[in-house]
Amino acid sequence: MSVPSASGAQEPDGPADVLLPGMTVRWEAGRYLIGAVQGSTVHLVALDEHGLDAQVLVFVLVAAGDFAVLDADGRPREPEVLPDLSVLDRLDKHQRETVQSWKEHVLEVLTGRPVHVRDGRFTPRPGYDPATTTRGARYALKASELAAAGLTGSVATVQRKCLAYEKEGLLGLIDQRWLRTSSPHGRCDKRLVDLVLQERTPGGESAGTLSRLRRRVRIALRRAHPDEFEELWPARSTFYDLLQRLGISVASEERAARRDGPDEEPADGPFHPPVVSLLGERVQIDSTGLDVIARGDDGRPAQVELTYGVDNLSRCLAAGMIVPKHSGRNKGKGSKRRGGRGTKALDASLLLAQMMAPLPARPGWAPLALAENSDLPFTEMLAQDPRMAGAAARPVIRPKTVVVDNAKIFKAGHFKDACETLGIEVEPARERTAVDKQIIERTNASIKSGFSQFVAGYTGNSLGRRGKNVEHEPLLSLNELQDLWHEWVVTEWQNTEHEGLRSPIYPAMVLTPNQMYAAAVATEGVPRPASPKENRKLLLRTQRIVTRDGIKIDNRTYVSSRIRDFRHRHTGIKGQGQRWRIYFNPYVPQRVWLYDHTVEGDPARDPWVPFDFKYQHLIHDDWTQYLWEQAALLVSEEEDREGTEEAIARAVDKMLDRGRRGSGTDSSPAPASAAAFVPQTLEITEAAVNPYAGITPAAPGSVRPAPLLNVAAKDLFPGQRGPGPTEDYADADGESALQQEPAASPGRRRRSPAARPHGLDGAPGDIFRGMRAEQARPPSEPRDSGDAPPGPNQQET
Repeated sequence: MSVPSASGAQEPDGPADVLLPGMTVRWEAGRYLIGAVQGSTVHLVALDEHGLDAQVLVFVLVAAGDFAVLDADGRPREPEVLPDLSVLDRLDKHQRETVQSWKEHVLEVLTGRPVHVRDGRFTPRPGYDPATTTRGARYALKASELAAAGLTGSVATVQRKCLAYEKEGLLGLIDQRWLRTSSPHGRCDKRLVDLVLQERTPGGESAGTLSRLRRRVRIALRRAHPDEFEELWPARSTFYDLLQRLGISVASEERAARRDGPDEEPADGPFHPPVVSLLGERVQIDSTGLDVIARGDDGRPAQVELTYGVDNLSRCLAAGMIVPKHSGRNKGKGSKRRGGRGTKALDASLLLAQMMAPLPARPGWAPLALAENSDLPFTEMLAQDPRMAGAAARPVIRPKTVVVDNAKIFKAGHFKDACETLGIEVEPARERTAVDKQIIERTNASIKSGFSQFVAGYTGNSLGRRGKNVEHEPLLSLNELQDLWHEWVVTEWQNTEHEGLRSPIYPAMVLTPNQMYAAAVATEGVPRPASPKENRKLLLRTQRIVTRDGIKIDNRTYVSSRIRDFRHRHTGIKGQGQRWRIYFNPYVPQRVWLYDHTVEGDPARDPWVPFDFKYQHLIHDDWTQYLWEQAALLVSEEEDREGTEEAIARAVDKMLDRGRRGSGTDSSPAPASAAAFVPQTLEITEAAVNPYAGITPAAPGSVRPAPLLNVAAKDLFPGQRGPGPTEDYADADGESALQQEPAASPGRRRRSPAARPHGLDGAPGDIFRGMRAEQARPPSEPRDSGDAPPGPNQQET
């Protein structure tokens, strides 16, 4: 049926949320008649005097702020409200079956359709035919049937259910008591709850007991509502139940007292994780003990600590470093502690370098551990960085913001300078607020449960879980443990589905970290990896003067073939004089790098000049700064003084040899993985050059004796002294041995070898000059008369 519109036309019937031709709508402060609807386009005819006809899209029309469907009087028509059936999800199985049963009984009363009949062709049962019985009679008949079946349902109840179904549909059959939810504060008045939250321990005030809080709330309530105090004030047990519902305890009051100010959010407040949409937008970094004992550089058991980073968006473990941790010792009273070890600021800086470079796969890893066989976008990553060929299935992530705790390594200037160099923002978490790094705190437990407890040397997180003979088990070396952790990351963690990772296209699909990384790369591209030269600037930096001996760092001398280029040369930087910037890595101390800033921008010259350790040829394995300190401590204890570089280098080699052999009696060398601890970081340095490389060491018995001398031994060091140095002496061949005067001067008398003075007068080469001539003479040629026979002290070879 249609009603006349304001323009005299017949307005079609229909709900307000359906657009039909002939309806009057309000749009852009004007009234329009819908002339036609074609697909997603609506043709509007202006009804106002100065209005213009329009043709707009449906979603543009209905998205307008003043859009409404008007009735015949020009008033907006309310759209039909659809029932919210989501409340059915709050019912259990028994409650849903009860609602469905009432629906069938109500339909039989209203329409005559028998219970359990689904199709539209049915015959009403006797007494339920609407054409021959009244509704009241049907109410009474249904109530009697329910009572006979042992179900509750009076005539009034049946009537109420039928009227509610006609008005609200299926929702009218739900018992509203099922939908009731308990108040978070029980039956206490809301005004009392507000006062409790108001009188909590203010910022800066010392915490007290809950009885003090109760006294404060009682005084505040009496002042605020004196007339209703008796009604609002609860019993003692009810008040403490209210505090428990609100999460107020003695511990929470203490945390509130330790916060910096009243405007800061309490430490036990709700956690709202920031929304991230890009790779590396937020990367959380933390250090945690692995609860594992490994074999240290010196072959002794050592506790280890893991420092790693996790990307918030993809949950990828982008990098990880395992370092030993133990305290050092003092050489004497008041002396500096030496030999200590733990995670340092350099470890955190090298962790950033490791995130931005591919991880080389280790020999023996499964083929699925390679990036080319994983879910990572290998083709795009290989085009971006050729080092991805043969790399492990761990993605490259370039951090934009790193979230760290308040540990000293993250407060150090070296870590901050490294982040500044890479353009990374450092966001420190609040103290004693674990929710600021909730992702990595939860990941700590996952690593210990999925990795640590399956590794040899697992100690557990408490003494109650630790075995008796853990230190006597075959322990893994630090390098073996590091490789094992990387293998677990690329094979297990990166390929395990995570409930927090959902597909952006199909939200119901749970993804792995590698799959989530691939989905993010499809939208934003592959992160650019850092080059080795860029990562060299993440190393420790110092300033040194290049002397004729080289560069001195930590009691070690480094030499190079380009010493003359920088010796006594001014850097050109005000205040630095001749001190050049030197970059070094304590994990690879075989080589340091001098940075020549004067050739920056010259593509033909490399500003990085390598300097190698002077006594590297004495050490036959990889070594670290920590091992050097341990060897220096042993040498100083044995010699009761600071040892020389050569002595410390030999001590380092002995420690490495003992570490390879282990504590047993087997003298066979251990595999390469048992060498000194070198963290698996980006290759930011090269192997030091051995100046003795290629030279075969001499074996006993292979050295040839010296050739025959052409003069008698008694004639080399005679007992009598001859003439002064101004006289010219001749050797056995008649050649001059002293070049103070011409050897061939006419008229000069030659002296015999027996007249030589004490000592050698000529150059060392002159002694063997005749010997070379002797060896060059053919064997058949006889000696001349000038050749003296061998003396009694000479020997033939």
